Amino acid sequence: MKKCAIYARVSTDEQGTSIINQQEYFKDYIKRYNYEIYDIYSDEAFSGTETTKRLSFQRLLDDGKNKRYDVLLAKSYSRFGRNQRETLTALSELFESGIRIIFVEDGLDSERDKGQFGLFAWLAEQEARKISERIKMTWQYYNKEGKIHCTNAPHGYEYSKDIKNFIINEEEAKIVKLIYNMYLKGNGIRKIANYLNDNGYKTKNNCEWSLFLIRNILTNEFYIGSLIQGKRKTIDVTIKKLENIDKKDWQIHKNHHEAIIDKKDFHIVQEMFAKRSNYVKENRKSRHSNIHLFSNIVKCKICGAAFTFKRKKIENFTPRYSCINYEQKGVSGSGHKRNSITEAMLIAAVQEELKTVSENKFSEIKEFYKRKKGLIKKSNENLSLKKIDKEIENKTNLSISLLDNFNKGLVGEIQYKLQNEAIEQSLKKLVVKREKALSDLNKVVVDIDEEKEIISTIKQLLNVSVEQWTNEMMKKIIENIEVDMTNNEFFIFFKFRLPK
Repeated sequence: MKKCAIYARVSTDEQGTSIINQQEYFKDYIKRYNYEIYDIYSDEAFSGTETTKRLSFQRLLDDGKNKRYDVLLAKSYSRFGRNQRETLTALSELFESGIRIIFVEDGLDSERDKGQFGLFAWLAEQEARKISERIKMTWQYYNKEGKIHCTNAPHGYEYSKDIKNFIINEEEAKIVKLIYNMYLKGNGIRKIANYLNDNGYKTKNNCEWSLFLIRNILTNEFYIGSLIQGKRKTIDVTIKKLENIDKKDWQIHKNHHEAIIDKKDFHIVQEMFAKRSNYVKENRKSRHSNIHLFSNIVKCKICGAAFTFKRKKIENFTPRYSCINYEQKGVSGSGHKRNSITEAMLIAAVQEELKTVSENKFSEIKEFYKRKKGLIKKSNENLSLKKIDKEIENKTNLSISLLDNFNKGLVGEIQYKLQNEAIEQSLKKLVVKREKALSDLNKVVVDIDEEKEIISTIKQLLNVSVEQWTNEMMKKIIENIEVDMTNNEFFIFFKFRLPK
């Protein structure tokens, strides 16, 4: 008896019972084919495009690679995923492990239809884009009119379905007022967070208070009754990275809901924030750049969190970087002791590496980009994705039109079968071409001019004082830096370093 895995997923806008319905649907299917259920993998409230967040989906892939089941059942391709690249990668890994994949609603079975899986991935992604555009248009209208499309209430509020607006949660509002009162009396955000945590106050999600959340409450105009919408937007439905929108284009609706904080107190707090920020800038040593040298470059090798910049008075304002996870949650929350490194130590290591590269006449960089140029040449030989997508769209529309004519009796059965088979073969070839082109484009393809830019940057860094180094320069030559000072080690990953 073959072992069968079931994958069920519902989106945020569906009822929780949908997963139960999917599971029952599969059980009937399995009974007919005499499969043995190995496990049911369920993900709820995540978009199909967010593959990395679907924990059960990741477990499904791991079990498949380890051949713990023989057959995978999913309701449809769109339930499995809409991000074409990640979905095809996942399917490829399962195919390599000998897993049979069946999408019941689509009538797809990898034993006979493997060549069509790429086409369905493309169609699913196009459908996701259309849905995304419709949602964006709706949200833009809501933003303009001040209507609410995100009902997640900040601490101190609840969303009322009756009035379709936010109302004050009196118990939570007391904490918000306490935070403002403490800050107005001169307490810093760390002291406020410590006070709340030490006295058993919890956040809306029953968690401990973080510095980020305290800062957000103290700077959020929501607490004076203003609704601000349209601050960010997604770049693409398959890319969850958000793009910031210029402040002048935000939609601001004042007196939208009842305020918790008096406007006068709110503006005093903002002035205090600005004064404290200026004081710190004026009373510490700083370089010409308005951003710290290794910002967004250093991360914790132990827990993976980013490093935050620190200057402590007790350390004579020595600039250093420390794991933000540890700084906010301590040992219990981060799982490790304090992990920090001085900026001077990182600078010394970078200087030493760059001197070595320069003394070797940049041979390492030249060899690295010699290989990259080969990839560029290879990529240019491929057909463009836009051209392939257009051909796939034309063939798909032709197939739909043919089926429509067949159903209307305008095309005979033999003619339909012959033409449909020819279209299908063309589509299979196009999908293979597209997968190949996409695979090439996903490789690191670097502009030839970048070699000169990196060498020029290194020369500049070696010929100026450290005080003139900037974060922009560091990001041109460094991919990231991993630090584990609990073991007295750190690793600098340069962009021009060949893999070993």
